[in-house]
Amino acid sequence: MQETGEARTPSAGWQRPRWLVRGLRGIELLELAVGAVLVTAMVVLVMMQVVSRVTPVESYVWTGELARFCLLWLAFGLSGYLLGRDEHIALDVADHVLPAPGQRLVRAFSLLVVAATAVMFGYEGLDLFTSGSPIKSPATGIPQGWIYFIPLVGMALTVLRALVEIVLPSSNDGQIRVAGEVIAGDPTDDADAMTRATIEEAASAPGAGGRGL
Repeated sequence: MQETGEARTPSAGWQRPRWLVRGLRGIELLELAVGAVLVTAMVVLVMMQVVSRVTPVESYVWTGELARFCLLWLAFGLSGYLLGRDEHIALDVADHVLPAPGQRLVRAFSLLVVAATAVMFGYEGLDLFTSGSPIKSPATGIPQGWIYFIPLVGMALTVLRALVEIVLPSSNDGQIRVAGEVIAGDPTDDADAMTRATIEEAASAPGAGGRGL
């Protein structure tokens, strides 16, 4: 089995300072809290619509509109969180063909594209947020500017995460990322080691002596 300490050695760049790691972790926890609230609100609002359709309970028009807003806020507000944990949907084609320097260049270019796109979205969101438009949503009465506030914050955090990943990348050579989680070494080696450990534990268990596997 490969040594995990060797796989975790940074390949290039500088190590992230502790204050930055703690700050990003605090932002992640806040984003998770907001996301949990939005998901819970969507479930409750949709269930209210379902109950009102199959029972005599009075239905409310604002439930559907607010549920759609929650979905919008969830998609754009947690964009930075997904980018920071490398959990966006992507096709890692070049990662299996190019050498390590080429992979880093491709990743830096993709992050620059993401950052530029987020800047444009954020600019439009800031314009809508500060326009002072008297328009409000028809059912909930939320001002148009405040509807774009959470997407604006989400795009700003996306730009921040993209720049941090370019300057201080979190991925290292010899590491495999699955759904944002870094797995050091070869996962098949770890699986074989776990299998051997399970067999040895079963063989050394009391009353297991003399039994074949």
